[in-house]
Amino acid sequence: MINDWFWLLLPVAAASGWWVARRLHPEDQGDQEPSLHRYLEGVRYLLDDRTDDALQAFIEMVEVDHETFETHVILGRLFRRRGEVDRAIRIHQNLVARPSLKDEQRAQALNELGQDFLLAGVLDRAEAVFRELADSPHQAVPALKGLQHVYETQREWERAIEVGTRLKSHNVPNEHLRIAHYHCELATIALEHGDRTTASERSVHAEELVPGLSRALLIKSEIAEREDRIADAIAYGREAVARTPPLAPLVVPRLERLHQALPGENRLGQLEQTLEDLANSRGITVARIALMRLYRRTGRLDAALSELGMILSQRPVPTSGLLEAVRWMKILPAVQEYSVEFAAFEKALSDQLGSQHLYQCMNCGYQGRAHVWQCPSCRRWDTLRGLDFELDASTEEAEDALVREGTR
Repeated sequence: MINDWFWLLLPVAAASGWWVARRLHPEDQGDQEPSLHRYLEGVRYLLDDRTDDALQAFIEMVEVDHETFETHVILGRLFRRRGEVDRAIRIHQNLVARPSLKDEQRAQALNELGQDFLLAGVLDRAEAVFRELADSPHQAVPALKGLQHVYETQREWERAIEVGTRLKSHNVPNEHLRIAHYHCELATIALEHGDRTTASERSVHAEELVPGLSRALLIKSEIAEREDRIADAIAYGREAVARTPPLAPLVVPRLERLHQALPGENRLGQLEQTLEDLANSRGITVARIALMRLYRRTGRLDAALSELGMILSQRPVPTSGLLEAVRWMKILPAVQEYSVEFAAFEKALSDQLGSQHLYQCMNCGYQGRAHVWQCPSCRRWDTLRGLDFELDASTEEAEDALVREGTR
């Protein structure tokens, strides 16, 4: 359907430029006849499926002036939208090369060309075009956004901060959040190199831009853990999930691991308190599942079954809740003779759980199993939220170790 509309609009867009020029300049009708002939030739090429020849005919059909400029821009955008970037580049390069363009038209054509290069993955040429336009009175904001895209793709976060700051001065919304995440990216890189001081400074910059940013709190939690300040690391983690509960699938396993590293004999009690708060006060299913497992493995079966009941009362019931119910039923004496069937049921649910998406973008709906701070689809920052399914196997193993340590 899209292709049909495109080929319908293509000759219409080209003809409209010719028609406008003819109406506005009737004295030049004699000069327009070759253009009409070229247009009809282009249509014939389209009917013969000779799209390259048709494109060339439409490009040459009329002299580019203020009446036909928009026609060519539309043609280029149509090709770019179809993924035929080479053709879009040809049209926009043709526009930029025309000496008769006004400054505003040339800036628009250059921006379109930069977008073509961006889509084609020719980032160095896209960067050159956008840098040329960055101070333009006509296309500064689109050009800066193009540069921002280039630097995000290349992970040049310092340059991205510079561009984001300029966009912020143009009152572009949400730039403070983008810049905060750029600082968090640099903090993460610093941590990878063992530079806790720089990481801490970057997290502070991020929180100055977005107070209480969960990602900055998690970076602080990691810094505290590396400095053996486990209680502080837990506190930062709890604050992060309290501020952004849908990040629980990312944070709860970390909190369980951190409680395992706590000194003293009351680690299980402190973990229980943390999970109870997240499950009951925040309504976080992942925390409730972890709490139920903790009750079960420490012999409080009634409390564990109560938590399981609350999990199964949710609509829709999470697959993780069904899996836990099957695990419970396996140990009941009345179903021992069906142990093979229940084992198969457990494996089927486990396999299904392993293929489910854990996170979804609140902006575009993208789903994935791994959490990322920038959506791969719409490129928005901090939009992925947990679908509140299941803790992974490594979490369960870590919990077993914690229980063993706590019961010694």
